[in-house]
Amino acid sequence: MEKEINNQEETSNLGISLTQEEFYAQLTASSSKFISPETQERFREAHILIAGVGSVGNPIAMMCARSGAENITVLDPDVVAYDNLSRQQFRVNQVGKNKAEMTADNLRDVNPFINVESFTNGLTLENAQDLVKNSDIIVDAVDIRSLDMIYELHKWAAILKKPVLVGYDLAGTAMVAVYRYDKEDIEPLKGELTQGKIDEFKIIQNAYKEEKISDAEFLSYVYDAFTGPINPLKVPVEQLKELIERDPNDGRTYQLGTTATVLSALVVESMRRIVSGEDIKEIIMVDIPSEVRRSNPNVMSKIPLLLRALSTVNIRGNQVKDLIKNLG
Repeated sequence: MEKEINNQEETSNLGISLTQEEFYAQLTASSSKFISPETQERFREAHILIAGVGSVGNPIAMMCARSGAENITVLDPDVVAYDNLSRQQFRVNQVGKNKAEMTADNLRDVNPFINVESFTNGLTLENAQDLVKNSDIIVDAVDIRSLDMIYELHKWAAILKKPVLVGYDLAGTAMVAVYRYDKEDIEPLKGELTQGKIDEFKIIQNAYKEEKISDAEFLSYVYDAFTGPINPLKVPVEQLKELIERDPNDGRTYQLGTTATVLSALVVESMRRIVSGEDIKEIIMVDIPSEVRRSNPNVMSKIPLLLRALSTVNIRGNQVKDLIKNLG
């Protein structure tokens, strides 16, 4: 299902006496000494696709609106839950309602003139091509449990030459991976996911849907199948400890709201520079706790922890192999 927001009708209900241009001038006034008019206008006009508006995508969408973006499409089939409120910018009265629709409502609360379209069925095989085609910048915030949709998004971005920003929140570390499909002739996700791996994923996914495997087993498979561009040496100590100590039956993902907020700032800064034609880093990382702590573990002290984490990953990797073998 699609839902288009009629901005002009909504503004009259809010009692705003400003015109769209008057409102926009005031919205962006405080940043005008740091962002050129040309960059601001390009960012304003850019069509931004945010696939997934959970812990990563929702804060990014909101930061985009506060920063002056006026053309945003949001996708998510999930509903707001109480435990989302610590890291996603929803309200208690939105719990139980679709995340895409509620994000669209909240974007209009920031800028009633914004053009926002919400898709409550999320990213699908049927809509991916058109959504990517009609976008200038794409944010991949698709739930990691949907590897097939992640691949589909990047496949069309590579074909249609659209830049993709992928957000990762690793404990207290905010990380953005940048795929410049618009500038380089590269494989989707630089070959880190392939169609063959997606075919295998669908077998595991069907087994999960049929309750032949548990949440934890499904998540273990997903993590084993796709780690993305994460450098093990850059993984924060908090994430390593959580990995080592994790209950093997725990199928939950753990995240920090502070990290999501910093991540949204990094993504918007990246977008501004992309629309200005500037080259940016392929990997952007900010380890928040390390920036705050007076002293931090050095590489040598981190190595034993990393080795334990790798051992844990290998054990779980062997369990995943057994899982695939048994299902096959």
